[in-house]
Amino acid sequence: MFSVLLFLTNLIVLSTADGYTCAGYLINPPEDLTYYFPEDWREDMVPAKYAGSQTCNWQINVLEGYYATVTFYKNTDMESGITCTYPNGQEQYIEDKEHNPYIFTYPQFQVNLHVSDKQGEFSFKVVWSKYPATCKMNMELTDAGALSAVPNECVNTYTSPNKVMLIGFTLKDDLDVLLRQSAVFEGDSVNGEYLGNLYYARYRQIVSPSNKLTVYTWWLNQNINYTLFMGMDTRAVGDVQQITGLNCPSDPINKCYITLNSNYNISAIATIGRQPDFLEPIMQFPSESTLKIYEEQINDNHLVAKIDKSNYQTRFPMAVKNSLKIYHLDKGRVSIPLTNSENEAKYDTVYDGRYVNVHSFDYGRTSYQQDTSQTFQTQPNKKLYFQFNVKYFDINGNTTLDIKVSRDGKLVYSDTFSQTNLPPANTLKVFGDQMAINYQTYGNYTMGFEVDLLTTKNDDDSSSPTTPSPSVTSSTIVTPAKTVTLSTSSPPANPKTTVTSNTLELSTLTDIPTTGSTTPGGITRGTTQRYETSTKSGTTQFTFVSVLLIIISSVL
Repeated sequence: MFSVLLFLTNLIVLSTADGYTCAGYLINPPEDLTYYFPEDWREDMVPAKYAGSQTCNWQINVLEGYYATVTFYKNTDMESGITCTYPNGQEQYIEDKEHNPYIFTYPQFQVNLHVSDKQGEFSFKVVWSKYPATCKMNMELTDAGALSAVPNECVNTYTSPNKVMLIGFTLKDDLDVLLRQSAVFEGDSVNGEYLGNLYYARYRQIVSPSNKLTVYTWWLNQNINYTLFMGMDTRAVGDVQQITGLNCPSDPINKCYITLNSNYNISAIATIGRQPDFLEPIMQFPSESTLKIYEEQINDNHLVAKIDKSNYQTRFPMAVKNSLKIYHLDKGRVSIPLTNSENEAKYDTVYDGRYVNVHSFDYGRTSYQQDTSQTFQTQPNKKLYFQFNVKYFDINGNTTLDIKVSRDGKLVYSDTFSQTNLPPANTLKVFGDQMAINYQTYGNYTMGFEVDLLTTKNDDDSSSPTTPSPSVTSSTIVTPAKTVTLSTSSPPANPKTTVTSNTLELSTLTDIPTTGSTTPGGITRGTTQRYETSTKSGTTQFTFVSVLLIIISSVL
């Protein structure tokens, strides 16, 4: 039985018609009792009335291995002097008539009342509980990658080469107060130093003092099944000073925006999902700002676009792929409409001067989910030159890349690239009103493809902007067990063999090659071949990369 100690500056809470008066309190948790203030108040009653012009403070202890669930009942005229203080010293304003619980951890939290001469109503309830026996998830970061998580019943611990930066995500339905049902600790357990919670992480960056950081959530997994937090090594975030995560509203009527404010520091926003982000056109762009868009990692190898005042009108709409998308702004403020609907973004409509980088969803890392079918067309009764260059093409097994261009409903260019028919190293230009790109892996494990496309009214030699080819990084989706270990480790680099390619001439209607149906092959593991083009050397490259195995161990 825990001892119950209650030290009051005034031993009795005085209650009059003018409301109660209170003073200073130190409260230690009982073993099996709930603490109410005032003592004779209960949650099915109207909150107790307090007298105006007074200051009170409750210091409430929490034992190691325990947490406190607190519900506040406040009815005032927006009284700003009623707050609570977390174990790390963070003070939080208590809203009127907002009854979602607060979670406080070891060693102590405080409740503060410093009110004007107006009366109001304020009561609260405290319940202490032991942490339940639960599973543990270990997430091992590299100094380049990131690992995200949905709310779960486990203790989630990140370990990194340097320090761990935690990225908090918004809720889809604007109920961020639910994020108070979480806690972030330094170290590898819930007994470490309290650093904040996921609500706090939405507005201030949480960085562990050491190379370990632990996240625990209460009850959120009962209603939320999407990403709420992500860990990154401090080196992996590069020069970013503030990074937050975005979940778009679940109701499509509510518009979603990538809004970056870098007026005071370099900021970034991350989104996560197995569908592309389609960025819609914007009307203006800050003259001093540069927006960098990354897929999977924040480094030049994963940079898919660099947007500034000079090119923003030709880059949108844009599709950003891979499970993790990161938007980085160096200065100023930018807001870009985001949708998951290709039709809403009008992504498939091209215009004079538009540049499109077309690639498979998991481009840059080995995956079974690289199949891509994409069609682009001009506006009605318009024709353009489709200038395209196959920059990267993984030709493992019977994988094919099929490109067709049509004009007035008739095929004017068609070719299917494969191991035996490699794409040319130079840029091809075809006049038409529709282009179709189809990459089929037939179940093979590949790193995907990349095609640069520029559409113009004139047959000029304008080159497409250069997009760096991403490096290899492994990734996995893991189902929680008793103990689960995740890793972002990359496989070792492998040597490349260079061969010379022949330039492919444009096909005419009379000599368009015909291809029969291909029977899907079996799953290929291990070695994979890739084809890359270089506009400088005009060479193709084959690379051999071994598959990284990730071992998930269960510990009782």
